[in-house]
Amino acid sequence: MGTHELRWEVQDGLPRMVLAPDGTPLIRGEHVDGSWRLHLRLPDHGSITLVLDASTHPVLGRCDLVLDREGKRLARGSAVDWRAPTEIPALDRPGALPRGAGTALLNLLAWQAVRAGSGPLRYHGPYPSEALWTTLRASFRVDGPPDEAEARFVAEGEARAVAGTRAPIDVAFHPEPHTWHWSAPRVCVQRRRGIERVYVDGRPFEREGPGPWCLDEQGSEWIAGVRIAGVRWAELLRLDPEGVPRGEPQALPRAPTDLVSSPLPPPVTAVLCEVLVLQAPRLLQPAMRRTMDALELRWGDTAPELVRACDDAIELHAGLVAALPTDPSALLGTLVHLVQPTARRLAAASLAAAWDEPSG
Repeated sequence: MGTHELRWEVQDGLPRMVLAPDGTPLIRGEHVDGSWRLHLRLPDHGSITLVLDASTHPVLGRCDLVLDREGKRLARGSAVDWRAPTEIPALDRPGALPRGAGTALLNLLAWQAVRAGSGPLRYHGPYPSEALWTTLRASFRVDGPPDEAEARFVAEGEARAVAGTRAPIDVAFHPEPHTWHWSAPRVCVQRRRGIERVYVDGRPFEREGPGPWCLDEQGSEWIAGVRIAGVRWAELLRLDPEGVPRGEPQALPRAPTDLVSSPLPPPVTAVLCEVLVLQAPRLLQPAMRRTMDALELRWGDTAPELVRACDDAIELHAGLVAALPTDPSALLGTLVHLVQPTARRLAAASLAAAWDEPSG
């Protein structure tokens, strides 16, 4: 057995126990009250539970349930054959999943397809988003130039969402799953063709990612840090070539107390909010505008986050002020890049809450 291989115990085509290369339990399956439950470990040692064929959704039909560790429903996903999958499920509320959960679910799907020889897979849902594409790429590969495949994947996203379209999208996803192992209690290493991602306390740092949370190769070391406008602003952890940390993870730089609670300049806020609305998917734009109209944008002491949602505001780490570019266009682009994920998550949550149906 290779150093980075998983160990599988299978029952009825489903994982009963899967161990990471370091012996950490990744997946534990059990058959309870007529239903299969698959408990998946997350990079921060939290967990989610996938309950197969356990619910119904007005658009997705029969569904699997995704539960948190206390048993609360996080999302519903269109039911698929997890023993020999041929399609990629659609989730009704992907933004409700904790960090690493979407990756864990889709990577299990890829492993099951590899073990059953049932690939390639296609997406059969109404929500082909850029975020889903990014998550899929961690466990699948596509034919031809990835940019062209992504364009085909997301091209009809809004029309599919309005119509509830379930027809497959003509992009073949060939399973190419990764492995996780924990090189230290707080550090999870994702490996496929070498190290591709490192999680620190559940936070993903991406190799060759767009930032701000980045994983850079420097000589014989990996550096997990924060990159702002193309420049490393903070170094949080160094790791050896195998992903073993050289010391303990460091905290973000301190936030200047004189800036904490100060609002961003009104002209900057006005333009930033307008760009966030215009760049949002069309169906999300009304919810995005309501969200941004209701919240202040201000500096704060947000560690360990760079951006944090509060009851009345979206706060940015005040230490970022010194790292922001002075060119107006570059400044706006950097702020959009920082704020957009949080703003979209809030807008999507408000939209989902308005349309949410009682569980089936």
